[in-house]
Amino acid sequence: AQAVLVRRFRSITRALIGGRMALAMIPPAVVDLIAMPPEEQLNHAMCSIDDLYAALSSGNKGLTLADCAQRLQEDGLNELYKPPRPTLAQLFLAQMGTLMIIVLMFAAVADLLVTITGKHRNDGLHYCTFVAIVLIIAVNAGIAAWTENKAGDALEALAKMSTASATVVRDGKELQVPTNTVVRGDMVLLGTGDVVPADLRLVTAEDLKVSEMALTGEPEDVSKTWKIKANSEKLTPDNMVFSSCPVTNGRATGIVVAVGMNTRIGGIASLMTGDHGQDHSKDIDQHGRHHHVTARRHQCCKCFHIPHSKETPLQAALNKFSNRISIISIVVCVIMYIAGIILKRHDPEDSKEPTALYMLMVSVTLAVASIPEGIPLCVTIALSVGCKDMVKQMVLVRKISAVETLGCASVICSDKTGTLTEGKMNMVKAYSGGVCYNVSGGGFVPVGKFTRSTDPSGEECSKDKTLFSTLLAALMCCNTTLIETKDPDTGTRTWTPKGNSSEAPIVVAARKAGVTEQEVSSCARVLEVPFSSARKMMLTVSDVSTCGTLGAWGIGLPKDTKYLAVVKGAPNYIVDYCGQCYDEHGTVGEFTKQLKDATMSAVDEFSDEALRVLAVAIYPCAEMPFDESDDDLTVDDKFKAITTNKFQFLGLVASIDRPRVGVAESVKMAHEAGIRVVMITGDYLKTACAIGRDVNILGGSANAVENAVDCMRMRPDGKYLPDSAMDQLTSATRVFARAKPEDKLEIVKSLQRQGLVTAMTGDGVND
Repeated sequence: AQAVLVRRFRSITRALIGGRMALAMIPPAVVDLIAMPPEEQLNHAMCSIDDLYAALSSGNKGLTLADCAQRLQEDGLNELYKPPRPTLAQLFLAQMGTLMIIVLMFAAVADLLVTITGKHRNDGLHYCTFVAIVLIIAVNAGIAAWTENKAGDALEALAKMSTASATVVRDGKELQVPTNTVVRGDMVLLGTGDVVPADLRLVTAEDLKVSEMALTGEPEDVSKTWKIKANSEKLTPDNMVFSSCPVTNGRATGIVVAVGMNTRIGGIASLMTGDHGQDHSKDIDQHGRHHHVTARRHQCCKCFHIPHSKETPLQAALNKFSNRISIISIVVCVIMYIAGIILKRHDPEDSKEPTALYMLMVSVTLAVASIPEGIPLCVTIALSVGCKDMVKQMVLVRKISAVETLGCASVICSDKTGTLTEGKMNMVKAYSGGVCYNVSGGGFVPVGKFTRSTDPSGEECSKDKTLFSTLLAALMCCNTTLIETKDPDTGTRTWTPKGNSSEAPIVVAARKAGVTEQEVSSCARVLEVPFSSARKMMLTVSDVSTCGTLGAWGIGLPKDTKYLAVVKGAPNYIVDYCGQCYDEHGTVGEFTKQLKDATMSAVDEFSDEALRVLAVAIYPCAEMPFDESDDDLTVDDKFKAITTNKFQFLGLVASIDRPRVGVAESVKMAHEAGIRVVMITGDYLKTACAIGRDVNILGGSANAVENAVDCMRMRPDGKYLPDSAMDQLTSATRVFARAKPEDKLEIVKSLQRQGLVTAMTGDGVND
């Protein structure tokens, strides 16, 4: 009933008054009701698919073309609201708002009036003061406006991209449509490499993984399912995918539940474009969603709009100085004027000129002389030079006052993934044959070496039989490839993994060890059982009938081996499947309890360093342990048939997102300059602490972890702590883990309440 009333109300207001202007005449509470579609009041993650279909008037065959056109007209394009960019003229006029400039303009007008009404009105030299002040004001405003407008042009050029498209089902047919025309109720098809066009509730999902790094800051791909999970501890629901997140693995079908500013990304955008006087960030529900803000509300804004920003320290200091100078000047001039009137002072050159007019000219001249009109121009020129220097460092400055603010920063809040770290998972440790290895090298460039942790000489060990076999076997159980590309303009070569980001460290490390593509391609894959949250592992079977060993430097295979099954996944699961293991020389033996305990101790040691650990095991066999001609066997049946046999344990591989080169030194320099560095990340607390220690944000002492907190402490009951408690928490904390986008804003606002000039840096949309 509510849905019908709202739609009718929309139609009536459009018919009577017309389109968007009608909303300016509707009470805010009603605007909120209209702006939020009634189905968005549902908990999309917890309601059934049938309920969603009913609420959105959709189904497996999608919407009709007529419904899509109507909803596109009602909701607008699937885009984030962008405040209109100020024109050059608006930027020019915006520079006139400081008190010193206003006083200068008043003095210039007063000087002009005195000159025009005086006896020297025909003498051009007497207009010099007026012309000089106007030129100073114009040059000052012109330099600032031109610098900011030029930065805006560069940012717009960076933002111009080819229009993305999405695959949708409409009228039962698959169609390719521009992403910005996707509407609520659309059925969207997703595949590896696609970018989610809007917020979707999943209807089907096959081994689906998405990267939510830009949204939550978590570096690892997130597994998704169509099933309802009531008690998930993840930052986002398991059965929903969100706008702008890329699909890294699998396939899925989803129904669009939110578009544009009503998406999760739109909620973050509304934090930035919303009214600064309102505390929207306090209004979050149990799923961390903001009450929706739509573009329609922004369309009621003034036509002449220049984005508001807080005063910078320099602006505050100059305004304070200007206020004092202006007030003193006005007071002195008034006193001078009154004193002249009382004493009946006259112009020495023209005694007939009225005292009031003569003293007015003297007062104005005194006011102009006392105002340091050169200060705004000098400051603007200095900041413009700073902007130019920043451009040389590959930094665009949108507002010139930000240059000075950066220099005044007392706290730097930084995202972790992709900012403090490379944003690329790298293998840093391996354990094979009872030996622990270190892996050097960073990024996706396959350059580095393997050394034993106990060997101070650092001798290359990548050709150790069991280690080499571990890497090759793990690579045989991957669907990710490493591709080298060359920039035709610069000639720069770059390496890029294609596929699952969790497999990229294995692919890169295997190339470092000398594993060739021929060694992998010679073992044709005949069966694959994808990773699942239930199995906690991936299994592949390859034909190795032409291979006597596992690679050029690997272990020997039994003579009758035709197939090689490889499993890769959670160590505690895979260790239980294994009955044998290999020593460092490639000799197979019993996987005793003592060896299993040593392996799990290595897993615990790696986990304490916040490493992501995977185990690798193999099972060589002469024939498949199931009837290959039986087409009725499911993937699960084949998996069970293979894993009933005892596997042979090969080793462990451990990866982490390495800190960027130079970050630790930069943090040290910031500390020496008296700047506090704070990490805010969506990652788990243990991972955040490990990176915090590596980059010097956390000290090396045992109690340094006390300066790291889980952001759940900020909102224990789903609501943020009072300001006093929040300020006390943020004043001593250096690492915030499991942070949602709105948490970052609350942290920065808390630091600002404490009088700290706070900078925020990061590569995610939430930053």
